Amino acid sequence: MSIGLQITDSIKTIEKNINKAVADLANDIITKNIGKITQSVKNLIPAWITSQPEIQSLLSSDPSSLAGQFGIPGGTQSIVNSIVHSVVDSTEVKFVKYTANLTGGLELGFQPSNFANLLSLPDGHTIYSGGDLHWLDWLLKRGDTTIIANFQYNPRTGLGRSGLGNMISGGFFRVPPQFSGTDNDNFITRAFIGVNQEKQITSILEKVLQ
Repeated sequence: MSIGLQITDSIKTIEKNINKAVADLANDIITKNIGKITQSVKNLIPAWITSQPEIQSLLSSDPSSLAGQFGIPGGTQSIVNSIVHSVVDSTEVKFVKYTANLTGGLELGFQPSNFANLLSLPDGHTIYSGGDLHWLDWLLKRGDTTIIANFQYNPRTGLGRSGLGNMISGGFFRVPPQFSGTDNDNFITRAFIGVNQEKQITSILEKVLQ
């Protein structure tokens, strides 16, 4: 005895039905787990930021470090913590539901483009008798343009507010080019770009969908 099987739907219709079933399943799973996904993404951010050369230099006690050049007194770990927490708190994960064509996915918002959350941090300033040095603004937005004319940094342990160096007459001061940042390219924006970051985010989504 033989049994015949006849497919009456077109391949296109079958494919569409399969895609819709996949989309419905993915939408259901991701919607239920969006809070978990968001927290998992936020958990990645501290390592991304603290691995940046600028942060490592802020944490350094080397006289040529950013901590020395910006005249930041005392330890800088609390300052770094404030920066990290601010970026983590600003992170948003939005889920755009998949359509039958399997278009959609996660939209990740990591940082306000105007950096208002960071520029408003009191920790980003060095207050001294002559005024207010908004060094975080320099680091994020001023590039390698001259910030102070007729003065240059003198790296020497035991001097200045930081105890790592002071300003002396002559030359000019700017953020070192290897650390300089602009609105579109600074240590915060660079922290979120890379193959490793993409893999880690993809891994979060894969684990939820398994």
